[in-house]
Amino acid sequence: MHRGRIWRQAVQFSLVLSFVLIGTSLGESAESQKPAPQQPPQAAGVKDPNVLTLDEAVLTALANHPNLKAARERIGAQEAVLGQQMSGYFPTITNNNLYRTSTQTGTTGSSDRGFDFFSSQLNFSYVIYNFGKREGAVEAARETLNAVGHNYKTAVDAVILGAKQSYYVLLQSQAIVKVREETVKNRELLVKQARGFYEVGTRAKIDVARAESNLFSAQADLIAAQNAVKIAWVTLKNALGLTDLAERPLVEEAIMTTIPYTLEQAREIAYSNRPELKSFAAQRKAQDQNIATARRGHLPDLNFDANYGRRNTSTSGGNTFPLNPTWQVQLSLNIPIFDGFRTTNRVEENLRNYYVINAQEEAQRQQVVLDVEQTYLRLVELQERIKANEAAANAAKENLDLADGRYQVGVGSIIEVTDAQTLYTDAQTTYIRALYDYKIADAQLARATGQ
Repeated sequence: MHRGRIWRQAVQFSLVLSFVLIGTSLGESAESQKPAPQQPPQAAGVKDPNVLTLDEAVLTALANHPNLKAARERIGAQEAVLGQQMSGYFPTITNNNLYRTSTQTGTTGSSDRGFDFFSSQLNFSYVIYNFGKREGAVEAARETLNAVGHNYKTAVDAVILGAKQSYYVLLQSQAIVKVREETVKNRELLVKQARGFYEVGTRAKIDVARAESNLFSAQADLIAAQNAVKIAWVTLKNALGLTDLAERPLVEEAIMTTIPYTLEQAREIAYSNRPELKSFAAQRKAQDQNIATARRGHLPDLNFDANYGRRNTSTSGGNTFPLNPTWQVQLSLNIPIFDGFRTTNRVEENLRNYYVINAQEEAQRQQVVLDVEQTYLRLVELQERIKANEAAANAAKENLDLADGRYQVGVGSIIEVTDAQTLYTDAQTTYIRALYDYKIADAQLARATGQ
């Protein structure tokens, strides 16, 4: 019996020693999980066609996104409107051709037999001067074109931000998958360890059950993380304006930029750069011209009209051809006296629209301030959170190593180990989220300041 007891102790010691070695490999595996950004797979300056870089993603979005195509078409449409208003500087030339057969003579008389009438006439009409109405309409269209151009810049900024956000979210999701995969491996090792202790009688069955439960939970979390990667890839395709894009590895960014200006400076930069504010400034100028043009509706128009043609009528027994030449030259001054207050109400309408633009511009200025302050403060917060989360991940790693060691020598409990594993996984995940949230906030701040 004494020899048998010595034999059992030797077996238990060898099993404990083997699990210590397993725990060492477990700790090394956990150490490899530390979420440090990876280096790009290619050397600097060398483009790898098998990876999708952030710059390439942005360029793809700019080339393919339908919102930008629509914005470009709006510019073309407004250019056509400007061309319509510019036509007021050119004369109008028309050619009228007429053939008529009738028995009517004059306004009330009639003839026993019909006669033919042929006419071909070239008309020329030109507005010599209309007291600035033509110029005001052209300037209003030109300023509106400027506003549409700034709206295009707004669309470009939104597309760039969407591409960057989707890119970083996909990187974040992929990094979390790596953490979940390592967690599953570690919990598989813990299950083997718990089963080994149970088989030699040093641990209860509950240790195995708890380790298996935690393993299954980790596998479920891994499935959810893998699905999040798929969703993030679909979202990236949509942000790039594509319906089909082969999956390619992304390039990690190891650079953590600092905020190069204060909050007050960020506000001033946004006031100077944001295209929305420039668009409203152009809209105000356009509306100024619309108001002036409407007021000039009370002023006269000086027009020049001329025509030249040939015509003839076949009378009884006469010949229609050759046609006889006719011409006319006319200079007219049209003075508005009363139009049922239409011009007055048109001026009032344009004034009200001007006030609407002013109010919308002020609302946009407040939104710009809100965007800048929110993103700036979030960026500052994330800078501090990254440091704290990194420290928390390191502490959780140390806690996990201690819990593994205590369990391997029979001092700690399975609950202590599984809680330490969960704490470490959560700390890593939080750290990764903070890293990529910082990159997203940095892109949002660039968008908020109009850079």
